[in-house]
Amino acid sequence: GPWTDMGKACLSHHAIAKICFQSSSNPHKRAKTAKQLWRRHCSCFWAVACCCVCGLFSKLLLPFGSRSPHAAFAVSREKYWQAKETKPPPQVIDTAAAEQLLQLPRHASNARINTLLSSGEKLASRILFGDMDGTGSLAGSHRIHPKNQVYANTYVDLGAAEVIGFDYDYTLVSYKPAILELIYNLARNRLVENLGYPGELEQDLKGYDPDFAIRGLAVDLETAWICMLTLRYRVSTAFFGREEVSQQVVQQMYRSEAGAGILPPSQRQRRLRPLNDLFSTAEACLLADVVQWFKDRSIPFDPRSVVTDVLDAVGKAHMSFDMHRAVVRDLSSYIESDTMHHLQELLDQLRVAGKKLMLVSNSPYWYVQAGMSYLLGDDWKNKFEVVVVCAGKPAFYTQRRPFREVSQNTGRIKFKPITSINPDEVYCQGSIGELMELTGWGRSSSNSGEEVVDGSKFIYLGDSLFADLVEARRLYGWTTGAIIREVSDEIDAQTTHEWQRVYKIVRVLTICAQRCQDFMGTETHRTFSSEPTGYSAEDKELLDKLERLAADWRRSLGALLSPNFGSIFRTTKDNGRTAQSSLFASFLQRHVDFYTSKVENLRFYSTDHRFYPTCKAIGIVHEVEVDARHNMLD
Repeated sequence: GPWTDMGKACLSHHAIAKICFQSSSNPHKRAKTAKQLWRRHCSCFWAVACCCVCGLFSKLLLPFGSRSPHAAFAVSREKYWQAKETKPPPQVIDTAAAEQLLQLPRHASNARINTLLSSGEKLASRILFGDMDGTGSLAGSHRIHPKNQVYANTYVDLGAAEVIGFDYDYTLVSYKPAILELIYNLARNRLVENLGYPGELEQDLKGYDPDFAIRGLAVDLETAWICMLTLRYRVSTAFFGREEVSQQVVQQMYRSEAGAGILPPSQRQRRLRPLNDLFSTAEACLLADVVQWFKDRSIPFDPRSVVTDVLDAVGKAHMSFDMHRAVVRDLSSYIESDTMHHLQELLDQLRVAGKKLMLVSNSPYWYVQAGMSYLLGDDWKNKFEVVVVCAGKPAFYTQRRPFREVSQNTGRIKFKPITSINPDEVYCQGSIGELMELTGWGRSSSNSGEEVVDGSKFIYLGDSLFADLVEARRLYGWTTGAIIREVSDEIDAQTTHEWQRVYKIVRVLTICAQRCQDFMGTETHRTFSSEPTGYSAEDKELLDKLERLAADWRRSLGALLSPNFGSIFRTTKDNGRTAQSSLFASFLQRHVDFYTSKVENLRFYSTDHRFYPTCKAIGIVHEVEVDARHNMLD
């Protein structure tokens, strides 16, 4: 039961400490570690003894209880977290392949390195085959389920905010996967009907594939490649159609004139078009399918033309409002209903706390009206002081445009000048400068008596980094919050035994590669006191093998999140050697103050809550932490 698990945890903690002791050749370090090891001997003995006694005690009491400790714990945990049923974790590799991958290479002549590798191999086997627990702990407040937590990149004080604004798509409204299928089909049909593509496309292209693409990719406008970039703008993964491009070809394609493996900024801006919202995953999938269709039939085509046509077809699906009309005709098929009234609960909490709420959307009024009425009822507009539609973000932030009133009966735009904001009316176009001037929000007096606008009194939440958030923060100092749906999915995957075990095996292999170098050099028995020397051919061969082995496991780790691109926050295929933060994660850290999986998650926090940034890796503050007993691997 749980007492047995605790006992195993104590023993595994002790085993890792012993490996660290054996792998050290520094006498002072060994002496210090020996004292720590003796203390762990004692504490481990008493901890295991207590676990055995408690386990026996629970066994004796079990017949007198109405349910087992495991069942009671499961029920209370489910009620506490309000968790949904989780699917069984996917299997990355079979047992035979796993055993082969865990056979670490050996050095040809260095016995000390081989001792370390043998210990690492045994530890990795114990992790994979269940002798050590595979679950992990999670960062942040344990009062709230990690999937529902808010993760801060900077200090954020909700109590100081006077105005809170919301985007509509994928923020106030959560779409079902059917919306991406709809966009895919509308754009595919437009290629055939309006742009002269073969009619066979409508039958041969089966539809949107949710497993192909992820948010945060980029399209190369010259090659039609779909790329994932690291935070340093290196292309780590590329697909041409549905086929992955080899690393050698990728490196050659994006090599700059100076020899670096990245494109210069001018070429990046000209060639790479970012796909930073969930709508764009349908765009990437359609482009890959059309390219693959031409390739499979050996039909000559210009990649630049195909990219232009697909992007235009997807854009017209939005701009023509074909998508919007289809959604309004069948709201229940495309929009997730707020049956638990969580969104209404959040908006009411904010209003009771004295916050002024506004909705700023690029969508037309009739579309927003239908969706908000479906979620909140016909009186939804009473919850907002300002409603702006057809805002044209990001031009809403970068240009100074006047507001125009929209007729709520006919949807027509009126021509009268707008000199004040009326909460009962709906507006379109406009700009952030006009909004702050007409409402007077955020204004305060400086020390010199001059009236200034304090952007920190505004919080705006949206799902698209560049359309919704970047300019509001950069130009006006607004606090920005990103709604990243994938955070919930990735946390689900990262808390499975499968993901945790593979993650820890990667850590073991990485530590082995790091510590083997303590004993490498042209001298056979180099110690810490010896002068560093160059590595022998055998040393380099061993490191190459360890890196290739770690790369295989790292790709398996990414495949648990997305079979082609892995996590939206990490690039696990960057030559297989490291798992760098993605460019999307870098943008998230630079331009967003906090992020969460759904806007409704804010209801779990006080309206005066203060979020503090953590000391985690760039832009990935939600990632699962390794258990304390495995921290010594670091």
